[in-house]
Amino acid sequence: MINELPDFQAVKKRFEALPNGARAEIRRAALPEDMAWLSGFYRLFPGERPDERHRRLAFLLPHAKNDPNPKAQSLGSQCSKRISENRVLQIARSDSPLDIVQLRRLLIHIDPALNWSEFGRMIWFWNDKSKRKLVEDFYIAQ
Repeated sequence: MINELPDFQAVKKRFEALPNGARAEIRRAALPEDMAWLSGFYRLFPGERPDERHRRLAFLLPHAKNDPNPKAQSLGSQCSKRISENRVLQIARSDSPLDIVQLRRLLIHIDPALNWSEFGRMIWFWNDKSKRKLVEDFYIAQ
């Protein structure tokens, strides 16, 4: 599975099937790096050796609902209704891990329903291009 993308919808379902304590541990993590010390994290990716991409994904899993509709609104679009442009730009300008921590705070604030196939891909390949897409979606939706 080195060259393949995870099934982000399935990862979200595995997260929702975890015991309450394991989900709470993941939800309370202060940084993506904290995932490496949580048993629930390893249950999300059975048979794999998780890396930074897995940690980012698990860090955000508890804070966005799944909308399996392929035409679900993007995160940037949902932010345009409830978040100031300064906050979105702050995420885009920040470096790791602060950018992911700020993104998690934003998710907690707006409680979005996202298509995890699309959102998971964005987080998996989180880089300047992903951040730019977030900003562009924000402005296009206004």
